[in-house]
Amino acid sequence: MGETSVAVVTGAASGLGLGLAAGLVARGMSVVIADINGDALARAQQRLRVDGAEVLAVRTDVTKDDEVAALASRTLDQFGRVDIVCLNAGVNLRGRAWELSVDDWRWIYDVNVFGVVHGIRSFVPILLEEGAGHVLITASNSAVATLPALAPYVSSKHAVLALAETVQHDLLEVGSDVRVSVVLPGAIRSGMADAVRNRPADYGSAQVSAEVLHASRAFLERYGSDPRTMADDILRQALDKHCFCVFTDPADTATLLTHAQALGEGRLPTVTAPVFQENR
Repeated sequence: MGETSVAVVTGAASGLGLGLAAGLVARGMSVVIADINGDALARAQQRLRVDGAEVLAVRTDVTKDDEVAALASRTLDQFGRVDIVCLNAGVNLRGRAWELSVDDWRWIYDVNVFGVVHGIRSFVPILLEEGAGHVLITASNSAVATLPALAPYVSSKHAVLALAETVQHDLLEVGSDVRVSVVLPGAIRSGMADAVRNRPADYGSAQVSAEVLHASRAFLERYGSDPRTMADDILRQALDKHCFCVFTDPADTATLLTHAQALGEGRLPTVTAPVFQENR
């Protein structure tokens, strides 16, 4: 009997991250869950520890390279290997591009982009040494479209998509069997709207009105998909079908084509989710 596979999931205390962790546990894997919210992480660990599942919780701020490196070390110390790394942590903040502070921009980029960079730098060398493995990176369907009042988030997810493509090409060029998948999910029922509560003091306080928070929560509750159902679909596409690009809604592929056509014709692509404009 072979060794039990080991998966690592960042941003795993809630939402899609928790869904991915649950899906990986259901596949019989040992799972390391990481999140900046220690209390929520402990609750997630208790939920996931069913039927004897091995679940290690490591509080991690993915904006800190040394903390992500420590996450990798803890994983190896506990399990001796890594097979799947889900770089999923992400944050969002609504506001006009010129009104958001530099700290707002830096916070979103440090989590959404550098959180992935730190994960790649810490885990890919391990996978290369092991000779195989899979890196699953969460972007967003907004990586192939745009939405108003979300410039830092949308642009960071465009960067994540390009980063995932480039890393996979880098791995192929060195002859590695390590594979990358990038996930472009739609809205998910999650605590994303309340991500500012976990914002480190280094970035100052975020100026978010109660009205905007309410609107964001209402949007996710009304239009968001169930994170576990979405996670199972993602894992099937990425791990079983070996897809590089994973969409969670077939309509998003049409959005991609429409967006590309508009740019190719020199036009500004139309906004693809006008619901965001309801509470501008």
